[in-house]
Amino acid sequence: MKIFYIAIFCLCAISAYSQTTRAKNAKQETNGSYSFRSAAISVRNHETKAEVFTRAFNDTVFLKEMKELPFPVQPVFLSAYIQSGMLSACTLWNNLKEYNVVDEGRLLLPAKESDADLNAKSEDDMFSPSYSLSPLYILTIEDNTATFTFPEIYGNSQYDFTLEGTFTITLVRDEPYKDTL
Repeated sequence: MKIFYIAIFCLCAISAYSQTTRAKNAKQETNGSYSFRSAAISVRNHETKAEVFTRAFNDTVFLKEMKELPFPVQPVFLSAYIQSGMLSACTLWNNLKEYNVVDEGRLLLPAKESDADLNAKSEDDMFSPSYSLSPLYILTIEDNTATFTFPEIYGNSQYDFTLEGTFTITLVRDEPYKDTL
């Protein structure tokens, strides 16, 4: 009977080790560079949840032409580097500048500042200084897809009710270089 309990204990220990190793490897597989694939903006009445408008796009240039947005959108990542399941670096679509991400994935700091950055700021570029991401954003990674979801609640003089919105950015993991020779 003692041998039976020892065998069960050994099987449980091997199973636990296997699951821990698998979880560790799965987390490591999310590390890497991801590139922009698409984004979507959905705006609703905060109280009734009735849809005000929804837009989806797979071209970041479209954002500049979107005049009906009642709020400044979160920065759109042209590319992102994810490490240990967290955003650690990114390049923004509107200025093609690289940012390091600190404060547990919440603060974007320019990776390198040029003299132009220090002296003047373009009116089109609201994200050139350091920028705090919404503390409520959610990053989910599934297979080779990373999805950032930014919830927003805001007022707007166009409407006599409070709006809530969701801004979602979808990025796809870059394939590592494969030698085809």
